[in-house]
Amino acid sequence: MVKAIKDFKEDIVCSRDAYGCHVNIPQRIVRHSPTGFNWGYEGSGPADLALNILSVFIGQEAAESLYQDFKWEFIAPMPYQGGTISRDTILNWVKREGKRRFE
Repeated sequence: MVKAIKDFKEDIVCSRDAYGCHVNIPQRIVRHSPTGFNWGYEGSGPADLALNILSVFIGQEAAESLYQDFKWEFIAPMPYQGGTISRDTILNWVKREGKRRFE
C-alpha cells in the first residue's frame, strides 16, 4: 500500500498541452489506466488520477473507499484544459465524506 506524502502542502494542478496531461503528483498507483492520468470524463485515467490524489493526502488504504466518488465530484467535471483543486478543498471533502460514511 502506498502511504500519504506527509510534507505535501500544495494544491493539485492539472494542465494539458501538445505533449499531454500534466499533474503535480506522480502516478504511484496504476489501477485502471496504464497510459496515465486524465480528466473531464468518467473513465480509467480520471479514476487513477482520483486514487493517486487521495493517496497523496490520506494514503492508498483510506483512499480506496473514496476515490470513485472523488472522481465524480472533482475529476470528471474538470474542463478539458485542466484546473486546480485546492489542498483545503480535498482535505475538507475527505473529512466530510469519511464522517458521513463511517458514522
